[in-house]
Amino acid sequence: MSDEPLSPELPRHIDGIAHPASASYRLERHSSQALRGLLTIREAGLCTRRSLLCLQVKFLRRLCYKIMMDHPENPKARWLDIVPTVHEGRESFLLRDPEGITDNALLVSRDVLFLISLMNGTRSMRDIQLEFMKASGLFLQEDRVASVIRTLDDHFLMLNARYEGHVSRLMEEYRALPFRNACLAGKSYPFDGEALRSYLASFVNQELAPVKDRVKGMITPHIDYARGLEVYGPIYRYLPRDENTLFVVFGTCHKLARKVWSIALRDVVTPLGRVRGAGKVGGLISQDPFLKDYVDEWPHRNEHSIELQLPMMQFLMKERQYEVLSILTGSLHEYMEDGKHLDQGEIPELVRRLKEAVRVHEGPVVFVAAADLAHIGAQFGDIHPLDAALLEESKERDHELLRTVTVVDAAAFFETVRREGDKRRICGLAPIYFVLSMLDSSGGELIEYRQWTDGASSVSFAGAVFY
Repeated sequence: MSDEPLSPELPRHIDGIAHPASASYRLERHSSQALRGLLTIREAGLCTRRSLLCLQVKFLRRLCYKIMMDHPENPKARWLDIVPTVHEGRESFLLRDPEGITDNALLVSRDVLFLISLMNGTRSMRDIQLEFMKASGLFLQEDRVASVIRTLDDHFLMLNARYEGHVSRLMEEYRALPFRNACLAGKSYPFDGEALRSYLASFVNQELAPVKDRVKGMITPHIDYARGLEVYGPIYRYLPRDENTLFVVFGTCHKLARKVWSIALRDVVTPLGRVRGAGKVGGLISQDPFLKDYVDEWPHRNEHSIELQLPMMQFLMKERQYEVLSILTGSLHEYMEDGKHLDQGEIPELVRRLKEAVRVHEGPVVFVAAADLAHIGAQFGDIHPLDAALLEESKERDHELLRTVTVVDAAAFFETVRREGDKRRICGLAPIYFVLSMLDSSGGELIEYRQWTDGASSVSFAGAVFY
């Protein structure tokens, strides 16, 4: 998905988003009163990146996957990923599809963002006009509101029968594929195999690092290689190179997750060749009366967290035989907010049954958490400017969190995040929790830690090994 839409001359009015990747909107008159309307953005199924990370499951299970409209005549926008930005000196917002149904990002003003937030399926066209007028003092003609709706609909960003039909066709086509193609080739890393090998060799030392004992697990970043190479390089020196290893990789699902686990059993093809899915273990999972309901290939089709680990493994494992079991994880925030307990219900049952399944693998099993840590700053919805003091405070909190990781205490890890209300948006909360839960009688070691920042926002990430 491109983060850089083309930007033609801004239209003078809300006459429509005319072109897929060139959506720039503004009102003829900007009204600061529209700021008040942003408070209603969540009810429209829209979210900032912060909301997407922090409220994913609560809304997804109760709203986003209940794709129905009680009143079809009332327009309803889909859940969108909203990224604040500046375009030609103006405050703007990139609207991106978190499911990847469309790759085009739309650039809109605050006023149009508010207008879209009113499209929550409970309001008629007339209601939307009146609500917008109350907040901004401006009355929009129905054809202008309709133009926005049509453009969103053209890009499958409205919840309606057209969107559902399109997604159904895409799912059928995807299910028919014998394997999954890497979606980041040519985007986050080179499309050509030799170019990719050369690129990985530039920051990955292929010599195996000295280890205290057999490595049972790892934490690796899932940020792109360019920003994360100072951790990717050191931590992947610890990747076990044994024949017939099964790598069980837990990764953050940045899309809309139907369940807390989405298990993929297919092979994956990258520029370096084919990565085999879990054979015997995958067969047991697909037959298990509990785990089989968590097999869902669809969320994996354009998710980066696990895919970024595969070329690294291919590069280092070379011609050795190995398999990868991919598990994308949804949010655990309902266990912070709703009074639920992680030691009850589906979570311990998932862990117990997966432990039983991997025991049949005839070879080493290594658990990997593809996980970043804190996400702070303007890009993630924080109001206060990012400065050196905030970065240092976040770093200290990260290391407090990592101390629970190195003693392999899943409960303490989760509780540390819960106590601070996950205000720093620990993106790898679920993958790390599940890897810690899968490791019995283990000890951990922090290998590397980094904070990336562009001055306005920051992402932190770490590499750790478990013995």
